[in-house]
Amino acid sequence: MKKLLLVVPLSLLAATVVYSYDITHPNLKDAYAMAEQAIGHIREAQGPEKGAQFGGHTDKAIEHLKQAEAELIEADKYSYAHEKKK
Repeated sequence: MKKLLLVVPLSLLAATVVYSYDITHPNLKDAYAMAEQAIGHIREAQGPEKGAQFGGHTDKAIEHLKQAEAELIEADKYSYAHEKKK
């Protein structure tokens, strides 16, 4: 019997966490919003073909932007944790 192995990229897992945290630092919040805007523009460019005309590079760009969003959240958490210690 063949088994199907489902691999979920870490970026998709991070995307779930991304939406449950409110970034407090204004610049990081703006950067996060710009990454979201960039993802929207890429998805519009993809149209119904979803990456066909871009050789999968737009999908990879979205993945990297999602990773950047996760890093921005971690940066904000770190900043908040270390500001409280002062």
